[in-house]
Amino acid sequence: MNLGKKVASTLGVLTAIAGLSLVNAPSAAASTPSGCSSVSQIGSTRVIQVGGIDAASVKQYYGCGYNYAYIYVWQQFRDTHTNWDLYIRIVNESDSGNDYGAAQLTNTTRSELWGTPANTAAYCTHATGYLNSTGGSTSTVC
Repeated sequence: MNLGKKVASTLGVLTAIAGLSLVNAPSAAASTPSGCSSVSQIGSTRVIQVGGIDAASVKQYYGCGYNYAYIYVWQQFRDTHTNWDLYIRIVNESDSGNDYGAAQLTNTTRSELWGTPANTAAYCTHATGYLNSTGGSTSTVC
């Protein structure tokens, strides 16, 4: 077998092995809020920066007839902090004086927090989240 065919054959085998390992790789289980196993993100993701680094993501989801606020604390923040406070809520823009679907954790090391179901799907809403005292909001969805 000449060198060109040997290289091509070896590359073909390596490609097949790599493809096989990707196909058989276990998928990470997607996080969902308690009581609703199927949600979809609505609106934009807001990235919260703390001390010049991307520290957390705030998102709004819809599922099971409700809106949900969600915050995820990035690994690079978790690696440099021993604990943190999280607060999230859904804001109904026609009634912004009340918090809907709010949830809070203090002095936690958890990487994520889902809000409770917010019965706001018929309204224009956005999610707002705080990592310690730094906050951010997603885009409005009507």
